Amino acid sequence: MQWIVNSSEMKQLDKNTITHFGMPSLVLMERAALAVVENLPPRLSHGGRHLIVCGNGNNGADGLAVARLLRQRGCGVTVVRSKDSGRRTEENRLQGEILERYGVPIAEDIPQDASFDCVIEALFGIGLSREPQGEAAKWLCAMNRLGGYKVAVDMPAGVSADTGAVYAAAFRADLTVTFAYLKVGQAVYPGAEYCGKTIAAQIGITKESWLGEENRPSCYSLQKSDLNKIPVRAARSNKGTFGKALVVAGGRDMAGAALFCAKAAYRTGCGLVKIYTPEENRAVLQSALPEAVIVTSDSKRQKPEKLFEAVQWADVIAIGPGLGTGKRAQMAVETVLQNASVPVIADADALNILSRNPEWLQHHRQELVITPHFGEMARLGGKSISSIKNTVTETAREFAKQYRVICVLKDAATVTALPDGTMFLNRSGCSALAKGGSGDVLTGVITGLAAQGMPVKAAAPLGVYLHGLAGEYAAEKTGAYGVLAGELADAVSRVIKESGE
Repeated sequence: MQWIVNSSEMKQLDKNTITHFGMPSLVLMERAALAVVENLPPRLSHGGRHLIVCGNGNNGADGLAVARLLRQRGCGVTVVRSKDSGRRTEENRLQGEILERYGVPIAEDIPQDASFDCVIEALFGIGLSREPQGEAAKWLCAMNRLGGYKVAVDMPAGVSADTGAVYAAAFRADLTVTFAYLKVGQAVYPGAEYCGKTIAAQIGITKESWLGEENRPSCYSLQKSDLNKIPVRAARSNKGTFGKALVVAGGRDMAGAALFCAKAAYRTGCGLVKIYTPEENRAVLQSALPEAVIVTSDSKRQKPEKLFEAVQWADVIAIGPGLGTGKRAQMAVETVLQNASVPVIADADALNILSRNPEWLQHHRQELVITPHFGEMARLGGKSISSIKNTVTETAREFAKQYRVICVLKDAATVTALPDGTMFLNRSGCSALAKGGSGDVLTGVITGLAAQGMPVKAAAPLGVYLHGLAGEYAAEKTGAYGVLAGELADAVSRVIKESGE
């Protein structure tokens, strides 16, 4: 598991390292500068023409140290620093004096009509919390127009380290070298796109800098080693050992949604899957997935007795894929939420129904996982899609806390927020997942993990991560353009198999 921090956490870690452990700030700065230089492409770490644009804070001091190290390696360097407005830090002043003693002049503006092999931005780092103005905004636009390889020191200027929001003036990097830990704004979009490739370099700020086991970040990202959390399959077992999942899905002409969800639950390791769906879907589902038990919906009854019985039978329930939003679908959602005493994973049309009946969210009894995309989240939370796109972490976290749910807000970097404020930022996956049925598979994967006894607070983020790896695996075999949802479900079992080899 990888730790991810916000700006305030990182500043405290930096402060703790300096004040508690006595690590000199200049030592950390030297290691940061060296990390930037050593992570440049080889052709640029020992040659080429470099433009380094620095602010007046310690991020700018890092940039000045980078310029010195590049100069000592034989590179051509042009250094630009903001005018001193009375806010220049002592470290920045000292690094500037050292650089000038080495014979490197520091200019106050980017030269006109110059070309560079590499442009290094060190204006603000993680400290910027507002729109870049004046000279800084002008410089950012100028740097973006220049050719050459673009590098951000710690964080691209104009990108929020806390949310990933991007201001109008923002540096677009090919490489971002950050320090100690990945930042939230580097793991979610649109910030991740502006960071390019991101490397978290160790400079001497370690877990000891948290000053106690009780102090930990609120954000995490899963790694392949976390797949060992998938429940081990006992040799002496039966289908009941690995859980019973109820999938309430597939309205008329939407049998595929139920199929993908149920198949993914099976491929993840669930022992038995029962599908509650209209009679019209029986033939398709029995042909495509004969392993599933089919229970058809109570079409003429006012109370869905079959669904009630299935709810009592299940260890976990998935509801919503392709369900529709008519009367029968609404009755199904209400029945599940009122009667289930096991975890429920709600997706797609179940979310649309919940958005029309918010009181059901207020009074749910069971552990509830919701898996909205931006449109569904907008309907649930009353926000615009555009505002959600720039506040994915806050949106997911606030909703999870308010309604006591696990909110899986789907994006290119999906955010899983727990009710206690903990977040998981997913870094697996690829564009192959942008295909109809992919979300149904995700619901099935989370359901399959929960059916085997994994707590839903662990099953939700791990399911998201596993789903992303399955997308990568399927894309490698088929190509990102051609992956189908059924192939994605099949890839889940391949990823699990290979993780254990």
